[in-house]
Amino acid sequence: MRGKIFINYRREGTIETAGRLYDRMAQAFGHENLFLDFLGVDLKARLNDQVPMCQAFLTVIGPSWLEAKDEAGQHRIHSPDDFVAVEIVAALAHNIAVIPVLVDGAHMPLMSELPDSLESLARRQPVEVRKLHFDRDAAVLVERVREALDKKAFGHAWRRGRALAGAALAAMLILIGAGTHMFIQHVLQANVNWQEGRRAAEAETNHNAEEASRQARAAAETEVNRKVEDAEKQRLAAEQERQARAVAEAEAKRKSEEAEQQRLAAEQERQARAAADAEAKRKSEEAEQQRRAAEQERQASAAGEVEAKGKNEKAEQLPAANLGAEQEARKQAETQARYTALISQGNTDSNAGDYDKAIGGYNDAIKLDPKSILGFIGRGDAYMNKGDYDRALANYNEAIRLDPKSALALSDRGVAYANKGDYDKAVADHNEAIRLDPKSVHAFRNRGVVYAYKGDNNRAIADFNEAIRLDSKSALTFRNRGDAYMNKGDYDHAIADYNEAIRLDPKSALALSDRGVVYASKGAYDRALADFNEAIRLEPKNAHAFRNRGVVYAYKGDNDRAIADFNAAIRHDPKTALTFKNRGDAYMNKGDYDRALADYNEAIRLDPNNALAFCNRGRAKRHINDVSGSADIAKARQLDASACR
Repeated sequence: MRGKIFINYRREGTIETAGRLYDRMAQAFGHENLFLDFLGVDLKARLNDQVPMCQAFLTVIGPSWLEAKDEAGQHRIHSPDDFVAVEIVAALAHNIAVIPVLVDGAHMPLMSELPDSLESLARRQPVEVRKLHFDRDAAVLVERVREALDKKAFGHAWRRGRALAGAALAAMLILIGAGTHMFIQHVLQANVNWQEGRRAAEAETNHNAEEASRQARAAAETEVNRKVEDAEKQRLAAEQERQARAVAEAEAKRKSEEAEQQRLAAEQERQARAAADAEAKRKSEEAEQQRRAAEQERQASAAGEVEAKGKNEKAEQLPAANLGAEQEARKQAETQARYTALISQGNTDSNAGDYDKAIGGYNDAIKLDPKSILGFIGRGDAYMNKGDYDRALANYNEAIRLDPKSALALSDRGVAYANKGDYDKAVADHNEAIRLDPKSVHAFRNRGVVYAYKGDNNRAIADFNEAIRLDSKSALTFRNRGDAYMNKGDYDHAIADYNEAIRLDPKSALALSDRGVVYASKGAYDRALADFNEAIRLEPKNAHAFRNRGVVYAYKGDNDRAIADFNAAIRHDPKTALTFKNRGDAYMNKGDYDRALADYNEAIRLDPNNALAFCNRGRAKRHINDVSGSADIAKARQLDASACR
C-alpha cells in the first residue's frame, strides 16, 4: 500500500496538533508520503504539485476554524484567497479522500456555515482527536487513513488492469490484421521505447517530488517546532490571565462582604460598648441625683417634727416615699447594667459566628429597654450575617426611627441594601451617614465597597483614601482598597495595600489570600501558593484560600491537588457556585466528563447566570456526543457575549 497524505490546517490555534499529527502519520506511513503546509511554499505549487499526488487529505479543524478573520475583519473561510479553503476545494475536485480531524473540542461545521464550494465537506465523516487521549484517537485516525489509501489503491489497480487489457486486445488486432513480422517488431520496439520513456519520466517526477517533500518537511519541522513553542506560551499566558481575572472578579464581591462583616462586627461591638457605658453612666448619675434628693427631703422632714401634728404625720410618710425612690433608682441601674451585659454578650456571640444565640441575647436586651437602638442594631447585624437581609433591614429601620441621626444605623442599613443588590439605596444611606458624621470611617469604607460592587473602582478608591486619612490603622480599609486596585488590573498598587493590611494585621487570612490571587494573576505561582498556605494555617476552614490554591494548582497542571483543595473549599462552604465550576474544570482536564458534568450542574443550580459553567458544561457534553451541548454553549453566549468563544 502506497499513497501520499496531505495535512491541511490553519496556523492559528491548531499548529501544535498539526505537528503532532504529522509525526504520528510519519510513524505509520513514512515521511516521504506526507505533505504538511508551511510558510514559504507557494499556494499554486501546492495545488499543482502536492494536492493532486495525494490519496488522503486531512483537514485539521479547531474551535476557531470557522471564526478566523483576516486583516479586514472578514471570515477567512469565505475569502477566495484563504489557502485552507482553496486546498480543500482542490482535494474535493480531485476526488481525494477528505477526512475532517476535529481537535480541542471543535464541532463539525454545518453545511449552512460553509461557502458553496465546501458544502460537501459537511457530509464527510470526521475523526475527533483530543489532547488527553491523543494516542488512542490518533490510532483511530491512522486506521481511517489506511482504509482510504487501500480504497484508492484498489481503484487504481482496477483502472490500470482495464488499460492493460485494452492494450493487449489492440496488439492482437494489429497482429491479426497485418500478418507481417517486420510490423510486429516495429510495434513491439515502439512499445518498449514508450515504456522506457514513461518510466524515466515517472522516476524524474518521483525524485523531484521526494526532494521537494524532504526540503518541505525539514523546513516545516523547524517552523512547526518554533511556532508550537511560541503559540503554546502565548496560549498558556492568555488562558492563565483570563482565568485569574475571572476568579478575581467573581470573588471580589464575596470577599469584600466577608471582610466588611468582620469589620462591622468589631466596629459595632466597640461602639455598642461605648454607648452602653455612656448610657450606664448617665442613668447612674440620674439615680444618684434622685437618691440625694430623696435623702435631702427625708432630712428636711425629720427637722420639721416640731410642727403641727398633721405635718408630723405627713413627714412620717416621707421616709417610705424616699425609700421607694431609692429602690427605683437601684432597679434602673440594675436594669441598665443587665442591658449592657446582654448587648456585650450578643456582640461576642455574633463575632464568634453563633448568630442565633446572639439574636436571643439582643431579644432580651430589647425587652429590657425597647427605646435603645443598640439592641436593634446588634440584632440587625446578626440577621445580616445569617443572610436574612429583610429582617436585618426591619431592625435597622426601627433603630433609625428611634434615632434618625444615628450614622451607624444608616451605614449598616446601607450594607444590607448592598447585599440585596440595591446599590442606589445603599449609596443614599451612606451619603446620609456621612452628612450626619463627616468623620465616619465606617460610612466612607462601606460606600467605597458599594462603588466597587457597581464597578466604579475609581470612586471606590477615593472613598477608601478618605477612610484611610481618617483612620490609617485600619487593616480592613487597606485590604478593601487593594481589592479595588486588583479589579482595575493595577497589581502593584494592590500588592502594596495588601502588604500594609498584613503589616497592620498579620493574622488576616483574607488579606493573605487576596495577595495570593494577585500573585497568581502576575504568574508568580510559588509566591501565590505561599500566601494561600499561610492563610490556611491561620484559618484551617478558610474556603476562599482553599479554592484559590486549587486554581493555582490547576494552572500548574496538578489537577489532583486542585481537586483536593476544591473538595475542602466545598466542605467548608457548600453554597459557592464558583468552586463547583472550578472542580468541574479540573475533572474535565482529567477526562472525567461524568464528574465534570455533575459539578457544572450544581454550579448552575447555585448560580443560574453563570455563563462559564454553561459554556464548559456544553463542551463536556460534546466530548460524550451529547447533542444538548450546543444549547448550553448558546445559553452561555446569551448570558455573556464574550463567553465560550
